[in-house]
Amino acid sequence: MANKKKRKPQAPRPAAATGAPRQEKRTGPSQREKQLAAQRTAQRQATLRRAAVTGAVALVGIAVVGGVVALDRRGDAQLRAELTAGSCEVDTRTDRTGPAGQNHVPSPSYQVNPPAGGNHLASAAGAGTYSDDSVPEDGLLVHSLEHGYVIAWHQPDLPEDQLAQLQAFQRQHDDDVIVAERSDLPVPVAATAWGQRLLCQQVETGPLNRFFDEYVGKGPEDVPRG
Repeated sequence: MANKKKRKPQAPRPAAATGAPRQEKRTGPSQREKQLAAQRTAQRQATLRRAAVTGAVALVGIAVVGGVVALDRRGDAQLRAELTAGSCEVDTRTDRTGPAGQNHVPSPSYQVNPPAGGNHLASAAGAGTYSDDSVPEDGLLVHSLEHGYVIAWHQPDLPEDQLAQLQAFQRQHDDDVIVAERSDLPVPVAATAWGQRLLCQQVETGPLNRFFDEYVGKGPEDVPRG
């Protein structure tokens, strides 16, 4: 019986190499990243909205202020046109006035004629019509202006019909108007309120009434008149 040929023992095969587990390839941002991105977008949009609202409000404010200024200018121009109708002119010439509590002086004098303000006596003249020796001192009349009175001044030789118009004007506004004769008045007729003057070559009822409506009661001291 033939002997079987013995096989040589074979070395064991090396084990197959094993690498690190393969990571799955990402196809987009994670849910957390999406949430953060959405939050950042919402914040940017909110900031843009706030900026837009703020800008719109600012523009509206500028437009409103500009409109008010424009209205004031148109109103000033219209007032001036109404006051300067006929033979009248206007200005704001006035003497210097000291601070409250220091503007009562014993012997005030005035460079502006007729006066429309300045230091004055401690007492004030009341409403009424004054002529000749009954005309109050300038210091009393200027104090009346400080209280909001309107004074209508006239030269002594003003025609009777125009003087009658001034007297009627005073009666119409009995508690608020003084009519005073003034020998050195540089124009035939004038009206003054605190810081305002109307100078006319004759009685102009339209400008005179408009002056009264605009400036009566506008003195620095709001006290009862009459």
